[in-house]
Amino acid sequence: MMTKLARKSWMKKFFFAAALSACACLLFAQEGSPASQAQIKFVKGNISDKIAAVKSSGDGELAKKAVDFVVENALLLKGDRDLAGLAVAGILSYPADVYKKNPKQVLQDFSDVFYGLDDTNVRVSVLEKISVFYEQQAMTEWTAFVNGYLTQKIAAAASSDETVKKSIAALGVIGNGSSFGVLHSIIKQNLWTDLHPMVYDALTKIADKSLNEIFDVVDKADLVELKLLSQIFIKNDKISPALRSEIAEKALNRSMILSGTSSNSHDLASFQLEAAKVLADNKWTRASDLAKDYFNVAKIAYNGKFLTAEQWTSAISCVAVLASRGAVLPFSEYLDQMNKAQEAGNAPDKAVVLAVINALAELGDKSSFDCLLYVTYVKDYPEEVTVAARNALTRLKW
Repeated sequence: MMTKLARKSWMKKFFFAAALSACACLLFAQEGSPASQAQIKFVKGNISDKIAAVKSSGDGELAKKAVDFVVENALLLKGDRDLAGLAVAGILSYPADVYKKNPKQVLQDFSDVFYGLDDTNVRVSVLEKISVFYEQQAMTEWTAFVNGYLTQKIAAAASSDETVKKSIAALGVIGNGSSFGVLHSIIKQNLWTDLHPMVYDALTKIADKSLNEIFDVVDKADLVELKLLSQIFIKNDKISPALRSEIAEKALNRSMILSGTSSNSHDLASFQLEAAKVLADNKWTRASDLAKDYFNVAKIAYNGKFLTAEQWTSAISCVAVLASRGAVLPFSEYLDQMNKAQEAGNAPDKAVVLAVINALAELGDKSSFDCLLYVTYVKDYPEEVTVAARNALTRLKW
């Protein structure tokens, strides 16, 4: 058996060995871990070593140090390919938590890297990272940054490159009303035509944040511009029906102003009908007063042979949906005019007469009784017209 003294000595040795082992493990963990080795490699190595350290470690703090190093040496080593490679590695690995703590400083650092190194890959990496950071914590200064760069490229009429593509894509994520003018100018100037689908997509994505700017353009637009805006927004199923309707209402109003200030045309009348159809399809009754005015504009276009009878009947149906009871009086007056034309031997188009009668039947307002009854007494109306008028009379609400 161990003596008491021997046991005490053994226990001291045991605890000493355990403590020594723990210290060794801790030391190894601190000195031998991949992250620590990467940091040593970053500090001691050349730029190529620094790049390898950042890429292999996954250490966000090391990525920040890489960006700091690039910012500090950008002027001295401008044009150096290795420094550009370090910038890309640092930017793409830059930690989100560091950005959230001091976003304005990160913006400044990224800006210094972006403009300090005239390198496409560096700028592309910055633009990609901007979109990521913005979604984590939105900051309008990022939007202004991309707007500013793309504006410079537009002003220089420079050929499109990857930075232009990434800028357009980025504005689809971080863009706002101020970005609308930048993107719209690309289309307006017919610049970078191969990228127009990308521009349309970006404009689509920020439409809800650019409504006032869209309206400003609509208010000054000619027919060519209205058609372009219709292609981007009004006919675009990716945009909500409400937003499309708001823009269509504005566009229809503008096109009707054009009708009064310039000679009418098939194109203008067709555009107006397309806008009215969007409003009717979405039951945009907020445009009821505009629809009543459109009825008169479309009637003039039909009489001037700028709309076919088929198009005119479609316009009548749109007005009936939008104006509702407000359309009863203009419809009744128009039916009365057609009744008199029929009596005078100048027969109106049967499809048009039926469209008005059926619209009045749907509305069911008793104030249309007289003109509908009159149809049944007019000679030489086709039987189909007379039957439609009788059916409409039975549907009036008293």
